Amino acid sequence: MSFRYLSSLALAALLFSSTASAETEVQVPLVVDRPHLEALLGAALGLDESGQGRLQLDNCTFVDLSDLRLEMLDQRLMLDLGLTANTGVMVMGHCRGPAPASSRLHMELKPGIDAEGMAVTFRAEGAELRRPDGSPGLLSRPSRMLADSLVIPRIERTIIDISGVLAAIDDLIETFKPGAMSADALLGQRLRLSRVTAEPAGLRTELAITLRQPPPPAADPEPALQATELLEWQRVEDELDGFLTVLVARLASQADDRDLQLDLLALLLESRQRIAEALLVDDPIDDPVRVLFLDAWNGLRPLLARLEPMNVADDRDLRLAGFIAAGDALTALDALGPEFGLELSRDGLRRLARMLLAGSAPLSFTPLPLAEDPDLRRLFGLSPGGPTIGPSLPAVPWWQRLLPLAHADTLPLAESLRGVVASPATLTEYLQLVSQLLDAVYAEHMDSTSRIPADYRELFRPLVQTTAWRESCWRHYVGPVDEPRVIRSSVGAVGMMQIMGRVWRGVYDVKRLEAEIEYNIAAGIEILEHYLVDYALRRGEHEHPGGTDNLVRATYAAYNGGPRHLSRHRRDDTPASLRAIDESFWNEFVQIREQGWPPVAGCFSVGQ
Repeated sequence: MSFRYLSSLALAALLFSSTASAETEVQVPLVVDRPHLEALLGAALGLDESGQGRLQLDNCTFVDLSDLRLEMLDQRLMLDLGLTANTGVMVMGHCRGPAPASSRLHMELKPGIDAEGMAVTFRAEGAELRRPDGSPGLLSRPSRMLADSLVIPRIERTIIDISGVLAAIDDLIETFKPGAMSADALLGQRLRLSRVTAEPAGLRTELAITLRQPPPPAADPEPALQATELLEWQRVEDELDGFLTVLVARLASQADDRDLQLDLLALLLESRQRIAEALLVDDPIDDPVRVLFLDAWNGLRPLLARLEPMNVADDRDLRLAGFIAAGDALTALDALGPEFGLELSRDGLRRLARMLLAGSAPLSFTPLPLAEDPDLRRLFGLSPGGPTIGPSLPAVPWWQRLLPLAHADTLPLAESLRGVVASPATLTEYLQLVSQLLDAVYAEHMDSTSRIPADYRELFRPLVQTTAWRESCWRHYVGPVDEPRVIRSSVGAVGMMQIMGRVWRGVYDVKRLEAEIEYNIAAGIEILEHYLVDYALRRGEHEHPGGTDNLVRATYAAYNGGPRHLSRHRRDDTPASLRAIDESFWNEFVQIREQGWPPVAGCFSVGQ
């Protein structure tokens, strides 16, 4: 991909309505950036990868081209090109003539729109030759002749064909149209280019969508979702989850900026968190998938603007700009009101993905993968082989076990807690074993893959222990002693560290998060480190009043609610319920840090 989108146009777009025709026109921007324009013009002039090219009239008369530059000056597109003219005649098999004359060709390119409204055209104005240093001066007539006959005509034959993008957006609207309305009933006229101007980012075009006024909605309220409709809604949510995962992973892998990568990954985590929460709604009044899509797009769009220009060779068909324009079009249509609004579909998401990913877009984003994805883990800065757990975890003598096995003298520490529910009779022994396991997994992580700077490592051990206590009271299993079940929250967080498999799928193996206590703990430690290093420290939480204590508070807040909660502990608008969670966590952290033991009475009755 080769260009970035830098416009800050409000996504509601510019709306123009006509009462006579009952039509509404929506203007959606599409910007082609300067690197892409330079590559397009360079290709038209036959420049190679080094920026060099030659245009010939015959073997002895030709012009060598080099160093093509574009500048945007006061909304004018200016071209500057190195030109060396060679003129002569063939005499006895050799070219004879004056020495080559070097100059620079300067001109303004006036962008326009072709008659069909499907392509951007260019007209050269004010062309002049200057000395190689850019200063004016008398230059050879042959140089001007070659520029007029060979260079300028090629530039003026150059077009930016937008027809493929326009057709793709037309088709996309078909799949997102409301209800049973046909695309012809919605679209008064197919998409077309209505305006093109030069701006600092590149060429800004406006795509005009003319919509017919749909019939008013029925007065009767929509009936409640049937079981089959509810199931289909949940399937579309899964498809949205998969769509965002594939998209964010692709964009993050192509971004050279680590800050941008982390912001993209934060958007993925936030969107997954919201999808998981939406799945708890049994009978939604509004379409939650539509809202989730629009919110995700509003978060993604400014991140797309930060993508650095990439290799233009694989993006001659304006995939990134077309993808952005398509998302803007859908958002603008939705802003017109529910009668125009979106109905998200699995097919629609796949079409939108193919606009950016082309042939590499999957046929379907479901079923959702549940195992670890090494590439996704690399993007998060984690070891592709999974969390660090292994045979170095200590064993427990038989007389220290809660459930002794007669056939073994010792048992791995994690195995000794497998299937064990904390009970009054063994509570002290149980908590001691959990403390040992937390310390063992923590030590193995710190000895192998930890990225925590030395100055902050003393905070991390009590942070891990307190998070496990706040999230689960150091429990992996609950229920009757003889019928244990893995502890699970209302939003699907599982195990001792209460990790949401829906949010962290691909980064962790969802099944192992439930089945293996040590894996659950190791995953929680990695997530805490991710939020501490990549968010709390990177964003300077410790530079606010409160100092390094803020790192602890911010890391847990992000762990508990997602990246957007990072600074909630110090914001005035934080809801009282979240403030209470953060205050309880901090009190428990202080006790564990100072006394080395959690406040047991806060979870288990005194005397148990």
